[in-house]
Amino acid sequence: MDQKKINQILRVSKMYYEMDLGQVEIAQREGISKSSVSRLLKSGKAMGLIEVRIKEPVLSFGELESQLLSAFNLKRAVIVPDLVGDPQILLHDVCLALAQDLPRYLDDDAVLGIAWGHTLEVLSELLPAIKRRGISVIQLNGGYSRAVYESSALNILKIFVDAVGGTGYQIPAPAVVDAPFIAEAIKQDSQIAHILAMAERCQTAVFSVGNFGRPSIVYEMGLLSDGQYRAMEAKGCTGDVCSHFINAEGEIFDEALDRRTVAASLSVIRAVPNKLLIASGTQKADIVLAALRGRLADCLYIDAPTAAAVLKRSYEG
Repeated sequence: MDQKKINQILRVSKMYYEMDLGQVEIAQREGISKSSVSRLLKSGKAMGLIEVRIKEPVLSFGELESQLLSAFNLKRAVIVPDLVGDPQILLHDVCLALAQDLPRYLDDDAVLGIAWGHTLEVLSELLPAIKRRGISVIQLNGGYSRAVYESSALNILKIFVDAVGGTGYQIPAPAVVDAPFIAEAIKQDSQIAHILAMAERCQTAVFSVGNFGRPSIVYEMGLLSDGQYRAMEAKGCTGDVCSHFINAEGEIFDEALDRRTVAASLSVIRAVPNKLLIASGTQKADIVLAALRGRLADCLYIDAPTAAAVLKRSYEG
């Protein structure tokens, strides 16, 4: 596109968004049709010349928040409204709420632990620049895939590191391996042992939860066989937190399986002062409830329908 056309897009955009002129008036000024004005505005958005931000008012879910805080002894519950009924937009809005709050949970020279997955990937893309010194960002669980599947774990780590201007530490291993002795050997590697030791000094941990249903990243990554998956599902596995599979009470579902996990232990995660659990979508209500019952969160970032579903199931159970 030539510079003349770009200049026209910019001119039309400024008249429309900054001068509040209507498309008919802009068309008259430019000597073009109203439909041409609309096309120019669309082109400006597509080229990244125009960015439209919608600033939502703060909506109160005081009663819902109070119930969550009381029921699960949380420090903070941030509930995001579902304004348009679109799951991806809702996920974006929940992630944006945490992204904007993250600086409040980080001091200079802190250790920040992160997991991975689709929610963390969306969150990472919304992070602001956080002005802190000496932040160490560690992975809480291995993120390598056995199958042809990209977990984005390394990319998520890099984006968090860039956001805080810190240093990143990757666990270069799958989240779940074939046998406990393999997991133990991996954990004894000096690099990984150092990261797991850092987890014990973690100030803030950011993670989501994975419900035990398909499609599932855990299944797609080849961490479990189809037979294992079906057997665990039948026995009531609720989902995973940082690659630890838990039951409805938030405790380890299968100790033998958990010994095959390459990750900071649940006891270490429970000891983190600021455990930020982020979740969106009512399909995650059961695993969110399990994580809350298991004292695996201090601060909850969630959408309103899912928050209501979690409370309803807690009363029913």
